[in-house]
Amino acid sequence: MGRFPTWLLLLALTGPCLAGKDLEMVRRVQGGALTAVCHYNQHEYSQREKFWCKELSDLECRTIVQSSPAAGRNSLNPPNARVSLKDSGIGWISVSMTELRIEDSGIYWCGVSDRMKIIPLKKIKVAVSYEAPMRLSAKKGDSISLNCSYFMDDSRRPNNFTWCKMITTTRCQPVVSVKIDQIVNTQGRTRLKIDRWNRVITVTLVVLQLHDSGEYHCETHLQGSTVLLKMITLNVLESYDRTAFVTTSHPIDKIGAIFPTTARNDQQSWYSEVSLSVLCIMAGLLGAKFLTALLIFIVASKRRSRATEQEIHGLPEQTPAPPTHSTKERKGKR
Repeated sequence: MGRFPTWLLLLALTGPCLAGKDLEMVRRVQGGALTAVCHYNQHEYSQREKFWCKELSDLECRTIVQSSPAAGRNSLNPPNARVSLKDSGIGWISVSMTELRIEDSGIYWCGVSDRMKIIPLKKIKVAVSYEAPMRLSAKKGDSISLNCSYFMDDSRRPNNFTWCKMITTTRCQPVVSVKIDQIVNTQGRTRLKIDRWNRVITVTLVVLQLHDSGEYHCETHLQGSTVLLKMITLNVLESYDRTAFVTTSHPIDKIGAIFPTTARNDQQSWYSEVSLSVLCIMAGLLGAKFLTALLIFIVASKRRSRATEQEIHGLPEQTPAPPTHSTKERKGKR
């Protein structure tokens, strides 16, 4: 690429042109593919070199593939390379990446190398997830439980896991996090639990509200970088038709191969445990109230019986009334 190193571009040379570029978001699943199209000024840059690089820092971008008009406008990579670049020569270039891997996630640039100047054409953030995306619908007030699988080996051991909600195109705001040795953590109405044996993270959301709708990510952190495990689109409704309530995985867009997977439900979800506990507590309280009422009734009945017996046994015996004076007078006259 002219006088620039074949593997590194100094983005500082682009000046304010770099900062002014909007970030485009592209989501894929590992094993899939993507194609990016970048447009340039045909009259000025048709005969210039084109490049595709991955950003290492604010000032560095490692060249992945490049093309030269002298080489037939196509990239010089071997035929079995996973990345290729094609220059149409009429104002646009296309970059293809196949057999995507988790480590392919990051920010990429396509641009033109014009002598000692770099002209950025497009800035793209690529997020390669471990599992296929999932779409969920639920009724307001209900609860859901879903699983996110993760990988772990000697060289790649995750430090923690995060459940976050996308608030912008590129920013995911954490809702709850859990460390690998913490096993479980709860924040508000959301619970995150790690199953080390099956290498699964279970996310449980209870008492869903309408504002819970949105896009969520299961993420982990490896060696200072964020790895996307799964993307979930949640739609909370006032009501829904249960016959149409399904949990499926769909591709985010038309480009790239996506392999749908069926979501696995947590058979012993946290919400079920909470509901069972609440029912047990309520049953216990009702039972205690019933026993208390029964005891009060028995005690009251005994007191009434005792009072009745005392009234019966405490009455004086009836004796004949003494004769009156009128009776004696009548006997004397006789």
